[in-house]
Amino acid sequence: MQKLLVFDSHPVQYRVPIWRMIEHEIPGGIDVAYASDCSVRGHLDREFGKNIAWDDPMLEGYGFKILHAEKGEPLSGPESLTGKGVTETLDEIQPSAVLLTGLNYRFDRIAYREARKRNIPVWLRCETQDEAVKRSFFKSIIRSAVYRFAYRGFSKIFYIGELNRKHYLRHGVDAMKLVAARYCTVDRFAGMSALQKQKLREHARKNAGFAEDALLIGFSGKLIPKKNPGILFETLKFIPADVRSKVGIYLIGSGELESSLKDAAQFAETQYGIKTYFTGFVNQSSLPAHYLAVDILVLPSRRMGETWGLVANEGMQAGCSMIVSDAVGCYADFSNLERFRVFREGDEKGLSEKINELSKFKRSFEWAQHDLKNYTVEVTAQAITQALKKN
Repeated sequence: MQKLLVFDSHPVQYRVPIWRMIEHEIPGGIDVAYASDCSVRGHLDREFGKNIAWDDPMLEGYGFKILHAEKGEPLSGPESLTGKGVTETLDEIQPSAVLLTGLNYRFDRIAYREARKRNIPVWLRCETQDEAVKRSFFKSIIRSAVYRFAYRGFSKIFYIGELNRKHYLRHGVDAMKLVAARYCTVDRFAGMSALQKQKLREHARKNAGFAEDALLIGFSGKLIPKKNPGILFETLKFIPADVRSKVGIYLIGSGELESSLKDAAQFAETQYGIKTYFTGFVNQSSLPAHYLAVDILVLPSRRMGETWGLVANEGMQAGCSMIVSDAVGCYADFSNLERFRVFREGDEKGLSEKINELSKFKRSFEWAQHDLKNYTVEVTAQAITQALKKN
């Protein structure tokens, strides 16, 4: 039987469902070797500003082992995950193929090297693209040379989206090696009826103190400079008065900017009569009601490494209209969708125009379902299982 061995830094809430689905499709066909279990046992997330342990069960439904390969604080830098246990795991499992989820840590590089030494096909699925960060010409040249060298050793590469695909082609990967396995997350709304969604929406909005006809503009994520949530307040002055009179702000998350955002919220209430609701940190299982409460979800990130933008998938699954900056990687995949808009990074007036456009739509829970059909756990897992069967 074909066996896939995944080397992953730690259990990640949007990758674990893929591993489970592969196990479902090929029982006993996957093992995952984690360098660390920090996301399960809890660790300090400096950007959230607190200890985080995701409440999804992430070590169930598939074969795994924890290698405890941390050195110092896990996930804190390239050397924070070592190669401890990699060679022993390869020799024990003797996989048909190895899949890496990144090349950021010493752990990844040792897994790559040791698999290649054993003539085991090495595959890659990660988020790297070329637009997420501004670089000098010199850095871009050096970076390209490194990637061109590294990618030569992969026999198959799964791309998560359009910018990711273009990145591989730009850095010398043969198109024949590329397979679509798009960025996906569990659809937490799939089993809900329209009535259930409506009740959750009404309860969340009532709990936050908003009227039924309020136009809630939301943000979900870490309240940090990279995500740029403050632009929601800065754009209010450009929103037409008739639309602004209905607006409420709904901020899901926590982080270092929380205090300054509360000051901005106070000013917005004084200046425009606009109320802001802060949820604080929300764990995975509690997110659905908050997304359902929001009408227009905004991810206004700066060009500081937003390679995809997970909340865009989640927001559209909830039926939110979606606005992202052009620094958010998923814009290249979703920009043509009916209720998806893209504005220039940092352009407050441009953001206000997109809000005004989307304010004309009636709230729908289902508008994006068809558009997301290729961005599901099932389709992504199928791409990997098909590759394994053909290996």
